[in-house]
Amino acid sequence: MAANVDVVDERVEEALVSVTGLSSRNILRIPAAVETGVQMRYSPLRARDKFNPRSWISVPLTSSPHAAGYYEINLVGLKLPGYEHLPDGAYEYEFVLDGDVDHPVADPYATEITKFGGYRGVFRIEHGRRWQLPFSWDDEFPEGVQLANNHELVIYEMPMRWMESAPQRIRQVGLGTFERAAFMRLDELKELGINAIELLPVLDSADTLNWGYGTRFFFAPDIDMGTPVDLKYFVKQCHRRGIRVIFDVVMNHARGCPLQKLDSKKFFLKEDNPQEEELGRGESWGGRMFRYRTMIDGQFPAREFHHQVAEFLICEYHADGFRVDEFRGIDNWDFMQEFRDRAWGVHQTAFPGRPFVVIAEHSARETKITHDGCHNGRKIVDSMWNFGFRDETRRLLRSEMHTDWGQPRRRDRICWTISGRQTWDDYSHQVKDGFYDMAQAVNYLTSHDVEKDAEKRIMNHLLEPLLRQHGFGYTWEHISWIADHLDGGYEGRANQQQRFDHGVALERLRSAFGLLMTSVGIPMILAGDEFGDVHDLDHKNYRYKMSDPVDWQRKDCCRYPNNHALRSGVGKLIKQRTSHPALLRNEIDFFYFHPTIDETDGERVFAYARTRGEPLGRQQQVVVVANVGPSDYPQFDLPWHWPDVTEIAPPTYKMDLHIPASQTWARLSLAPYQVRVFAT
Repeated sequence: MAANVDVVDERVEEALVSVTGLSSRNILRIPAAVETGVQMRYSPLRARDKFNPRSWISVPLTSSPHAAGYYEINLVGLKLPGYEHLPDGAYEYEFVLDGDVDHPVADPYATEITKFGGYRGVFRIEHGRRWQLPFSWDDEFPEGVQLANNHELVIYEMPMRWMESAPQRIRQVGLGTFERAAFMRLDELKELGINAIELLPVLDSADTLNWGYGTRFFFAPDIDMGTPVDLKYFVKQCHRRGIRVIFDVVMNHARGCPLQKLDSKKFFLKEDNPQEEELGRGESWGGRMFRYRTMIDGQFPAREFHHQVAEFLICEYHADGFRVDEFRGIDNWDFMQEFRDRAWGVHQTAFPGRPFVVIAEHSARETKITHDGCHNGRKIVDSMWNFGFRDETRRLLRSEMHTDWGQPRRRDRICWTISGRQTWDDYSHQVKDGFYDMAQAVNYLTSHDVEKDAEKRIMNHLLEPLLRQHGFGYTWEHISWIADHLDGGYEGRANQQQRFDHGVALERLRSAFGLLMTSVGIPMILAGDEFGDVHDLDHKNYRYKMSDPVDWQRKDCCRYPNNHALRSGVGKLIKQRTSHPALLRNEIDFFYFHPTIDETDGERVFAYARTRGEPLGRQQQVVVVANVGPSDYPQFDLPWHWPDVTEIAPPTYKMDLHIPASQTWARLSLAPYQVRVFAT
């Protein structure tokens, strides 16, 4: 994977020039709707003891000869009193529009920001020219390390602030930073088998403790998470471990972005009634929605802005892909297709041969956006979140997949869920198109969106009915209390039945991972689900759901042996998913359904094989036997085709698989909601 460093750096530099449209990094350029002009005022960062922006040196920007409505300034030639040019060092700067010195505006293109009496950009000077802190990517890929292709991915959805929580559970507040995640989490994820991280938004936002879906500075890392060098180091350390980094980007809206003050009409829809200008757009989520359908001076400024963001992240931070937030709300397939095409083009120019992916979060569930020929003869995105997998799998694991007269059979919906060939929308009660290739679907059990009852953490979803069945409280407060009192380490102790129910829920979560890792698609895991973390704050509260970080203590092998055992089993399933040839292909064969599976009170046992395109019974196949109902089978017989198999991540309590000499059937035990995975 390693390439000639000079060649790579040259490609990246060429791509960056293409992104900015500038002939030099020494030029700052901003859009502005002004009458009397734009000034830039600046000061050395080391002069903070005399902080007074109104007294800073102020110089005018000139109209850009390259773009109407833009102003620019060349940093070469700037001076401080008594110097021929700017002395070496770091400088903070901001812009003054039409002489309004009391309301300066920061640079929306700032690649580094500072916070002191407001937010503003930072540039660095060395030998009279713009300079950035050095960072070498030379040893990005040790010998033998390479990045997984899209069909090989197992994605870890990582809210960066959740990677570290306040000590001693004093309060549930996320304190994660790039530096802490790099040193404290990456080796764990590598050991688990993760080969891709999807970073929730890490570009600077006005949010401090939540997820960051309200970007403010689109070219700078979040100031609460770390510096540009910190983020580069995090990505580099991921790559050194063979872990891809997919950036979650917010393009539907912004919150507090300087573009709003510089030239709002050029970039944003009306604040009070955006639907008036672009009918059909989604929600603003507390921000301002970008303008995508109206040309300004023959251009689409907002579209171009986001192309530049993506291309900058690729070139500067070596991004391996993007997850596009609120695809449905953006509601512009031309733009999104161009976004994918341009991002791919820049990535292949800078890093030829490296894998890349653009994933959409499309709540309208139109799988066709991933299909070749969907729009203008091409796909719009490479992949999309498969909401249907989450919903249908959760119904299966609580025996809530109900079918009405005239609707598809239960066996059909099971087939569609696991294979992705078609999807069932339970809201519209319609069968929709599926996916043509495993890399088009991102399957998951939980995502960061946990607000609705049907979306909460999968462990809460599985434990809740067990507690209710035995007459216990089953809200998030009760579940959190039980999770913290399994060993009596805190005041009080969960009773025997509560601890047993917790263990049963963990076993069922292992079964859920068995389905996730053997279904046709790219599996994604929300941070903490791999060891059965639960909600410690009210997930229905939109603020609390974002400030409820992972409780990493719950994977401790001594205090939480069952949680630790789950994580170990998940790791084995992940390693199987990323290495077994049958799981790296699309083929699947459902070779058994219980005869009564479609009846209202029928048994819920089925079995399938990932066949590698070969007849059942061949080597290098994966076989899954699933009981997604409440019946307990100490012995269960079903047709069988494989003379010798190994069980992957077996359940704690089981009867070993028995295959008689005839090899035409097999016998095993199946506990309620138990999934067993075998491989040849």
